[in-house]
Amino acid sequence: MISEELLRKHGALVHRYEPQDFIYEENQEVEYYFQIISGKVKLNNFEGEGKEFIQHILEEGQCFGEALLFLNRKYPSNAIALCDCEILELPKAKFFSLLEEHPQYSLEINRNLAQRLYYKMLMSQNIFSKDPHVRLTVLMDYFKQIHSTSLSDPYCIPLTRQQMANLTGLRVETVIRTVKLMEKKGELQIKDHKIYY
Repeated sequence: MISEELLRKHGALVHRYEPQDFIYEENQEVEYYFQIISGKVKLNNFEGEGKEFIQHILEEGQCFGEALLFLNRKYPSNAIALCDCEILELPKAKFFSLLEEHPQYSLEINRNLAQRLYYKMLMSQNIFSKDPHVRLTVLMDYFKQIHSTSLSDPYCIPLTRQQMANLTGLRVETVIRTVKLMEKKGELQIKDHKIYY
């Protein structure tokens, strides 16, 4: 995304978060552009009964919160650190100043937003499928396309079974059972509890 050096030059500060720390909470005012230096962040919501639904999981080099800077709306989800994280945070006004001075980054922001919109469309098409195999295949295909350099080589899915359940709206027991069936069919491999797809 945007170079760390340029973000710092425009006033971005590094904030450190521990696992389960909230970076921002649902309905909080939008104030910053966030870019992950290290660690992983999940965007999620909790239903009334406390059930978690994960919207997205982001890693080093990825940004988040940028779309809402253009809308002037409150955050519709939470951003929570999954592990120790270092995140560059650039105030809204300085973010727009950076884009005015360096318009080439607007294209990068648009690509990033288009990628996330594509993911949402894929997931929304399949969330109504009652077949857990379909939901999990779409999820794993997406992660492999985004992060793998070779679509023919096995790719280690960077998600726990619980995270896969929360991303697809399935129960964790269903994910475990379906992953085992997929392994039996030769669609994926499990090594040291990790899924290679």
